[in-house]
Amino acid sequence: MHKGFTLIELLVVIVLLGILAVLITTSVINITRDSKNSLSNTQVDTIENAALQWGTINADKLPLDDSVYKLDIVTLADDGFLDSSDLKDPANGSDLCGVVEIYFDTEKNQYKYNFVREDCP
Repeated sequence: MHKGFTLIELLVVIVLLGILAVLITTSVINITRDSKNSLSNTQVDTIENAALQWGTINADKLPLDDSVYKLDIVTLADDGFLDSSDLKDPANGSDLCGVVEIYFDTEKNQYKYNFVREDCP
């Protein structure tokens, strides 16, 4: 009687390990992507909230008509409303550039804040 595994048994184990590795790798990649997207959305919320705080203090600079005021995020950081870590893109660690568009919604009688990403110079 021979002791050990046959070639077929070894191949089945290797194939099963390969399938398991692919499933785990795919799951890890998806979790990482979802985490970066969530962090990016949170960062946009932080930038828009910083613009809201800036707008509260600098209300005299904001329009009361349908024009759009563009507030650079570097200005928010320089004025102390954002931390320098908020100026990095969480997806790839590169510099984050953009403006917060502030406009007055006449129907709701309030300001709206919308962050728009731009290419860095």
